[in-house]
Amino acid sequence: MPRRGKSSKPSYGRTTGSPYIHKPLPSGVPVPMCFCGDPCKVEISEDEETYRQRYWMCSNFAWEPTPKQRRSNFITPPPLCDFEQWIDTEVKESDKRLLQGLKEWDAERAEILEKRRREEAQKREHKEEEERRRVAAAREEREKKLERVRRAKAAIDENPDAQRKGKWPRCTQ
Repeated sequence: MPRRGKSSKPSYGRTTGSPYIHKPLPSGVPVPMCFCGDPCKVEISEDEETYRQRYWMCSNFAWEPTPKQRRSNFITPPPLCDFEQWIDTEVKESDKRLLQGLKEWDAERAEILEKRRREEAQKREHKEEEERRRVAAAREEREKKLERVRRAKAAIDENPDAQRKGKWPRCTQ
């Protein structure tokens, strides 16, 4: 039977920040106060050097505005005190492997995309070459027909009686 105030379920500690994202704190770690005087919230780093390391930051900090947002003055960020204190000091081995796997996956994906671009370029070039050949063949066929017409006209001009007698010039047959 659990002692009074203790649960038989494992406790993952207190969470801060968004109630929808569970960010467990290590047991026995006091929540520091930032320079604003408010309790800090826990965030998880997404940077490569500090991947998935937890750190304390000012709870008033919501996001870093972009330069365009700063110029427009439409969106004013909450006050910033730039408080930041690391909870985890090293990247876990499992996170290093995960990050390495993500890098390999990105490299494979980039290679696949590059291969697909090359194949599409080859197909496009092949289609363009086929179209050029088709146009050249059509042009050549048209030239042959025009030459036949010229020869027929020349034969009729030489012998005008051939058309009246119902005889076609030999060059058109």
